[in-house]
Amino acid sequence: MLLITACADDHADLRKAIKTLDALQPATGSYVIIPNQGCEGCISTAEAFVKKHIDRQDNIRYIFTRIQSVKLLRIKLGSKVMSSSKILLDTTNLIGYPDKKKHIYPMIVTIKDHEIDEVIYQSPDDAGLDVLIKE
Repeated sequence: MLLITACADDHADLRKAIKTLDALQPATGSYVIIPNQGCEGCISTAEAFVKKHIDRQDNIRYIFTRIQSVKLLRIKLGSKVMSSSKILLDTTNLIGYPDKKKHIYPMIVTIKDHEIDEVIYQSPDDAGLDVLIKE
């Protein structure tokens, strides 16, 4: 029982941060949370995914966190991508990772019925973004 409560608390904090960043949070969908610092290859893969899929799937939003420079991020992604309503910037670093050891990787958060259903990662060992392509 304690384990379930601990996980629920972690997700409650994450859900609260997401709701703060996205007041229009959909009932069902996904968030790709991309740290600006961490596993460079994993982050580059996630940024390429954003550029390729920004106009394709309406139920996915992208949150950039731990941003060093919004200007550099705009250069990397392009003005068209950055101006999308699907792009959210966590400039105050509200997003916390439920698994603290994985804070260097992009995190995919699946929402069902306004609740966090699943949290997976894009890392050298996990291809979390592939789940979004299959939806």
